[in-house]
Amino acid sequence: GAGRLPDGRARYRSVYGKTYREVKEKLLIKKRDACLAGGKENMLPPGLTIRESVRLWMEENQMKWKESTLATYRSIAEKHILPVIGRQAVSGFDEEAWRAYFEGLRGQACAAQEKKLSETYLHQIFILLSQIFHFLGKKFRCNRPELPSVTSPAKAQIPQPPEGRELKKLEEHLIKSAQEGELTSLGVLLSGCSGIRIGELCALQWKDIDLEKESIIVRKTMQRIRTFSSADEAGMTGTRVIITAPKSRNSIREIPLPGFLVELLKTARKSGQISEEGYVLKGIRKEYTEPRTLQYRFQAILKKLGIPGFNFHMLRHIFATNCISQGFDMKTLSELLGHSNVGTTMRIYVHSDMERKKMLMSGYKMAA
Repeated sequence: GAGRLPDGRARYRSVYGKTYREVKEKLLIKKRDACLAGGKENMLPPGLTIRESVRLWMEENQMKWKESTLATYRSIAEKHILPVIGRQAVSGFDEEAWRAYFEGLRGQACAAQEKKLSETYLHQIFILLSQIFHFLGKKFRCNRPELPSVTSPAKAQIPQPPEGRELKKLEEHLIKSAQEGELTSLGVLLSGCSGIRIGELCALQWKDIDLEKESIIVRKTMQRIRTFSSADEAGMTGTRVIITAPKSRNSIREIPLPGFLVELLKTARKSGQISEEGYVLKGIRKEYTEPRTLQYRFQAILKKLGIPGFNFHMLRHIFATNCISQGFDMKTLSELLGHSNVGTTMRIYVHSDMERKKMLMSGYKMAA
């Protein structure tokens, strides 16, 4: 019903939808709007479930999210939220239920990897749920309780780079292979000498390289995301590769290149029929090489050289560390890395090792 007519009869309005779920959610919104128009507060629909809340939150926000962000949220929700507490009513999900849910997750092993969820991942679930409850509070003018943080993000571990002689060995191999026309080695060198992320490297096309200016322009990134059966129905179906704008506006940047790398790129450019639209790292079956394939190839190179395996992203850390040791100012380094501010660069990459501390402290005097 929608109030009364002047003669006292009930006034009715119709709501249409393709599915029962869609009609139910439209009814919830109509009832809320009617109550808000009447000046009522705390209009959380009776029986509203966490599953319905997740769907409402995603429907109203997905247009402002990147496709990869939406895929991440859906993946977390469908793996760890909806199967466990999806049917619970929001009104009954109090502090005790909140704590019990996270304690259950903390003891739960990840089926795919047969290991417990990390504290960092648990914190992501906590943040996502917190955002949903905040959304409900604003949408339905209801005062949701301040649910306590039951997780804390794990302290970021400082990645340990390979030893200097191993890096030298790797660099010599990459240069020799690149001179022989091996594009994977050229790509690894490009990342190690510019700090670009693996997704940015895989999305790099020859038109993004200006050999006259001796620089590259990072405009895109490539990543593999989860796919779902449909926008309305739950269920992950697999993954697919997407190419989008990079991580943030600051990630769109121009990076000057060292001379030796420019010469290697010029040689590669002249060596074959290469289109401006072609990807620098051309694939075997596809026009591009995707990040996980490049990771496999990189690990194969390390294994061949007898170098202990390390993640491709470590090349970015090595680049940043070398820049700092060579006296780059923080503003320049931050822009080269595509960070939004210098603070991010300082927090992630500026860590003084014990040898440097000893050197600085060796001549210290209180009355300097």
